[in-house]
Amino acid sequence: MKSETKNSVAKAMDPGGPTLVADKDPLQNIDLDLMQALEQAYKEAVKDGFVGDQEAYQDSLSLGELKRLGAASGGLIKMSMMKS
Repeated sequence: MKSETKNSVAKAMDPGGPTLVADKDPLQNIDLDLMQALEQAYKEAVKDGFVGDQEAYQDSLSLGELKRLGAASGGLIKMSMMKS
């Protein structure tokens, strides 16, 4: 007598593809030019009296300011990078 039935799961399942994991650092995938432009703008803001870390500075920027920084390097501005 067989111990398995037609509906039993006796074989290993196919993993189905790569597993996607969220990045710990959200800035990891930002274009290098944009990252450098943000860092330079932060340094200038600190010289002008901004108090806070770079993340706080970036959060304080308006959409227009972010677009100007992104356009400075000539690249496309992807709205998916924006926080909702």
